[in-house]
Amino acid sequence: MTTFVLLGLMTLVILVLAALVIYLADRFNILERETRDLIRKLQDAQARPTGPYAGLTGKALWDAVTGLETGKLDELTLDGVRKRYRLLLSDHIQWVFNQGVSDVAKGYDGVPNNARTLRTPQAQVESWLPPEAVAEIYRCGQGYAVGDPAALPGLAQRLDEVCNQLHVQCSLEPGQPASQLLMPPRPTAQGAGGAPPNADALQITAGAVNSPVAAAKPVASSGE
Repeated sequence: MTTFVLLGLMTLVILVLAALVIYLADRFNILERETRDLIRKLQDAQARPTGPYAGLTGKALWDAVTGLETGKLDELTLDGVRKRYRLLLSDHIQWVFNQGVSDVAKGYDGVPNNARTLRTPQAQVESWLPPEAVAEIYRCGQGYAVGDPAALPGLAQRLDEVCNQLHVQCSLEPGQPASQLLMPPRPTAQGAGGAPPNADALQITAGAVNSPVAAAKPVASSGE
């Protein structure tokens, strides 16, 4: 009788131990899965782009908003970047145009680099534009500073065309024509000796192209 009791107790102990082992193994597997999930979430959080332009800058930012190379950005994030990019694009256009205006006063002729670091209300970021677009906007600024009345309508059309094309490439509505903001009516009178008015007075102080926000301040420049 005693033997049967001992066998029963041993069997019960073995069953309890087996259940305990199974339970601990299951808990271990759950903890392992939770740990892997936590590590993956931490890695995703570190890899997730931050800032108003999702961590993008320069040509990589241009490629993203134009759809050439969006990287790992989802559509919702890209849409937000594109909406904020309007301000950066407008400020860059304005800066290049004003550079053409001011260079006339200095007697200098040199298309600026197509990459420019600008400070916006949200961040400091490098803006990149196609070199041919930068050259066209710059020449329009020079032509406006020279002030030939016969040439102004053609300059305004060229400026609007290149700026509209840049907006279309970025899937943005062009909005108000750039010429209306950057090329206000010129004074009819010329300075002494037939020279055009001081080009310093032609520096644009209106808001950025297609944007109600004040223009960004360039803080540095970089190459193509």
